Amino acid sequence: MRRLRNQATGLPVWWVELLMLAVLYYSYTGTRSVADASVGEAMRMGHDLLRFETFLHVDIELSLNRWLQSVPAVAVVCCYYYATLHFVVTPGMLVWTHRRHIRHYAQARWTLVVTTLICLVGFFLFPTAPPRLLTGTSYTDTMSHFAGWGWWTGTASAAPNGLESITNQYAALPSLHCAWSLWCGFLLVRFGRRPVTRILGVLYPAATCFVVMSTANHYLLDAVAGWTVLGVAAGSVALVFAWRRRVRATPAGVVPGPVPQREPARPVGSASPAAIANVDGPGPSTAGPAPGSPGSSEPSGPPEPSEWSEASEASGSSGSAADPTAARPESPAEPSSQAAPATGREEAPIAAAVPSVPAPTTPELSRRSEHVVRPDGARAV
Repeated sequence: MRRLRNQATGLPVWWVELLMLAVLYYSYTGTRSVADASVGEAMRMGHDLLRFETFLHVDIELSLNRWLQSVPAVAVVCCYYYATLHFVVTPGMLVWTHRRHIRHYAQARWTLVVTTLICLVGFFLFPTAPPRLLTGTSYTDTMSHFAGWGWWTGTASAAPNGLESITNQYAALPSLHCAWSLWCGFLLVRFGRRPVTRILGVLYPAATCFVVMSTANHYLLDAVAGWTVLGVAAGSVALVFAWRRRVRATPAGVVPGPVPQREPARPVGSASPAAIANVDGPGPSTAGPAPGSPGSSEPSGPPEPSEWSEASEASGSSGSAADPTAARPESPAEPSSQAAPATGREEAPIAAAVPSVPAPTTPELSRRSEHVVRPDGARAV
């Protein structure tokens, strides 16, 4: 039951479609009543279209109509085509788009609705008699001629028996059949996954154009007008949907500005540079040269353990036997106070950008350097 209602509004899912059908039906009824009252104007419009096609040398409707009458089997098939597919394929494409391509359904539906409304406006402003009803011509009403083979009536094209009063006999310009068939073909070509589906999408509008002209229901310019109306409707709907997507992407009242610079991430537990500067106090410019620099009197650190061992061995080989402790090295905890040799120029102190690193702990002295000299001069191990 959830699929039958919209969760946001609580209304039935198909209420928009039902409302559109009601609006389109009453609009069509209004155009039919106006066309019935202006039969003379509809005839003049039909003759004007026929003369214009003759001037352009595209008046192919009469030759197609005569050929179709000479092949009754094909004529009956075309009659069923005209009376059936127009009312079956279009709703079927709506359902197929809603079930398989729901993201594009709203735009496709509104394109069809706008196309139909523009065609209804054309029926209201320009009532046109189809070739089969045009006086002074030799067209044959194929649907009426083969009415005994189907359910349609002999007085109104494609209308079921007893329902001929609900049709508009002078709604030729533009061709709604051609407009709807091209809409269906476009959807089949765009969303069809198989080559057969796409081929049908190309053949269906072409076959519809042939049927409506050969059965003397439309002129060639009617088909061109229907396709033009579909193009205008599709472009208008596409622009509206693009504008709606752009509005939804940009929230109201938000003015895009410069993106603020984010501080780079620091390791967990580390302090900010400002906090480190406050804790460490003034930089090296006020505290004097750093230890180990040319202008400093402090050594940079205790000597390496290898230096201690070499010094102890040298003192052991040349030291006196009476003073065993003379070879003991100086403790690293008591650094020498000898100043570094002067270089003759003062070097500017180097500003430290990072906090000073504490000196490494003094490694343990090797016990091998602490030895005792025996009376015979040999070193005791």
